[in-house]
Amino acid sequence: MKQLEMRLYMKIAIVGAGMAGIGTLRYYIDHIDNPDMEIYIFDDSNAAGTGYPFGPDDDALLLNQRLKKMTLAPWDDKKEYVKYLKKHDPDLLQHEFITRPEFGEYSKDVFLDYIKDSRVTFVPTVVDDIDVIEKTYIIHADEKYEVDIVHLCIGQLPQTDIYNLKEIEKYISTPFPIERNSDVLLNAKSVGVIGTNLTSLDIIMYLHHNNYKNDILVTSRSGTVPFIRGNEAEVDIDVEALKQNRDITIQTIVDIFKEETKKQGIDFHLLTELNDMPVLDSLTYQLEHLDTLGVVQQIAEAMSEVLREVWNHLSIEDKKYYIKHIKGTHGQLTGPFPKMTAEKIVELIEAGQLTYVSGVKDISYDDEFVINSEDGSYSADVMVSAVGPNLSGENLADENNASPLVKTLIEKGILQVDELGGIKITYPEFSVISKAGVLDTMKLYGNLVSTTHINNSGVNLILKKIPHSIDKIIQ
Repeated sequence: MKQLEMRLYMKIAIVGAGMAGIGTLRYYIDHIDNPDMEIYIFDDSNAAGTGYPFGPDDDALLLNQRLKKMTLAPWDDKKEYVKYLKKHDPDLLQHEFITRPEFGEYSKDVFLDYIKDSRVTFVPTVVDDIDVIEKTYIIHADEKYEVDIVHLCIGQLPQTDIYNLKEIEKYISTPFPIERNSDVLLNAKSVGVIGTNLTSLDIIMYLHHNNYKNDILVTSRSGTVPFIRGNEAEVDIDVEALKQNRDITIQTIVDIFKEETKKQGIDFHLLTELNDMPVLDSLTYQLEHLDTLGVVQQIAEAMSEVLREVWNHLSIEDKKYYIKHIKGTHGQLTGPFPKMTAEKIVELIEAGQLTYVSGVKDISYDDEFVINSEDGSYSADVMVSAVGPNLSGENLADENNASPLVKTLIEKGILQVDELGGIKITYPEFSVISKAGVLDTMKLYGNLVSTTHINNSGVNLILKKIPHSIDKIIQ
């Protein structure tokens, strides 16, 4: 891609040096031809270059996306990671999936390479406040930095403390890096996990990988688990045409999904049936029907691509309907987990070591954690939160669940909570909408804007949008 030429002195702050921060940094360096710009990138030295999910950790933590689809340069080179492995660790190319730490080694190398640029200053400090003064920003870190442009790449948000357990010694509120909690977990008489998402699978796999032999209880209200990643498949859906349809509704998208599954000889109601089954039965069925799963997941991916493009043209009623009734199942399809993990989960359930407890009403503590569910009471010696962040308004600024910087910026009116959850931005510019108006030179990416940049989980999906937001500033 031809570099954008610009001869204007400007100072840029990138807050966060995880995947989005690295992507932002390298786009400026590779595509903005400006020898006069100064870039400051801020993060804790322990997280810089990887973000906490990809930092040094146990080898049991697999990424749920196939290795060949991973990259930190989706706009330039979709095969960059494959090329990196050919050079640095070709044996890994034999694997379908790689671990979080393995991908983190690549991202760290990319980060260290780009901060060598003379225009870049890495500041190994967490930003705790930002002031907006006319058309400039004051970044509060180890000292104050005045800049013209801010990219908020905050990344990992705190796990939600649903049951107010954070003061209890044997409650692990932040699971990663999981090795930090190895003594507590591996010496526990039993381990409880709150939530059934991909993080909960990581915790189970960590325990299994380290020969933990005691009981594991995975608790949730719904009882649903992510689906297994099926075999690769292709479907014939004109995604580009659907993206241009500004009259499309959520019902239209659902109808297309139903029609396509029917055309492929798949009963649409299979998804509901899988979620109604006990976890063991559901996983066993899925392992025997990976071709079917692959087709349905490919249809869901196509619908995600359409939805991301048309989302901000939908009515508020359609958006609320999707979030309440469809998003959960859609997420199970578009965020599946590897077959090898599913096989281990089945083994653990059949051996009686792993129990899924659904219909949970409350979890309290009285010498041990007491799990009250519709099916009775259970107990655990140690409890780990794997529920992810709560993006609803009251939680984003709540002391228990908020990132300190996010909480501060909300209280100052620089960030505003969207009624659907998360933070208000313009799309596709990703400019922050403050109480004083749109901040064209303050950008925000990632989980915090997932109700505007819908279904944005995944490194590639977030990075793909960064070039446009930067180009809009430059232009």
